[in-house]
Amino acid sequence: MNSEFVLEQLSLGKRIDGRDPLQQRMIQCHFGPQSTGAVELSLGETRVFATTSASITTPNPIRPSEGFLKFHLDLQVLRDTGYMQNPIKLGMEIEKYIEKVIKGSKALDTESLCILSGKNVWSIDVNIALINNDGNLIDAMYLCCILSLQHFRRPQVSVSLQGVKVEIEKRLVPLSIHHIPLSLTYAILEQNQQTILLQDPCLEEEAVQNGRITYSVNIYNDICHVHKPGGSPINIQILQQLTTVTLMKSKPYTEEIRNLLINNKGFPIEKTITLFKFELPKQTSDAIQVEQLEQLYNQ
Repeated sequence: MNSEFVLEQLSLGKRIDGRDPLQQRMIQCHFGPQSTGAVELSLGETRVFATTSASITTPNPIRPSEGFLKFHLDLQVLRDTGYMQNPIKLGMEIEKYIEKVIKGSKALDTESLCILSGKNVWSIDVNIALINNDGNLIDAMYLCCILSLQHFRRPQVSVSLQGVKVEIEKRLVPLSIHHIPLSLTYAILEQNQQTILLQDPCLEEEAVQNGRITYSVNIYNDICHVHKPGGSPINIQILQQLTTVTLMKSKPYTEEIRNLLINNKGFPIEKTITLFKFELPKQTSDAIQVEQLEQLYNQ
């Protein structure tokens, strides 16, 4: 589909997929075992897969009471399909955005990952892989990441005062997530001296956009982060109106995300889990603990 057709439809007030300008595509999710936090998410035709894993390690001496939260992106699909943007640069941008939103808003407080101050902390690794690209990767990959963190269950641990030993129990517990920051991206197009805003742009719309802006908001009407990587400037009045609209969307959007977790559809195809299964990181100071974790995760 060429750019001229996309612009022609926009000049008529239409989007090529029939959506309203501020309408998001349908979100579908399938969940795997909670011990891996496996989530396959579809935002329209954009598909992403994520897993979460946990290992016990020693903390940073500067922050002895904080654990680690790391994000790893795989955009190999973009390289294979000859995507016009630089996949490495785009991956770094999305990874930095995810880190700023989740850590910056303290959606998951790294202090809650402390087991024994100065001795043992949890290291949480989220691996996010792109399966199919049809635009708006930043929202799709972020949403898949936050759903994986919410779906994930880590082993419970108990601390023995005798010898200060950490013992891993079989009971799985959720991560301490305080709130759910959402991510909403809008494409900015300049046409006939007018600014057109399109929520959740598809790949064809991204090809003609003059810029984009991404909001991260939560149900409490907090603006957790605003990300605008250059491109066309946006009028302050339009920006204020867009901010108001985005905050109005936060409550129904949060309910939609919660319903996805409650309904918790399993994977329709068992091969999906095997194909995108990431290995458990072995960044820990105790090899016995890693073996116990792996045995538990493989059950």
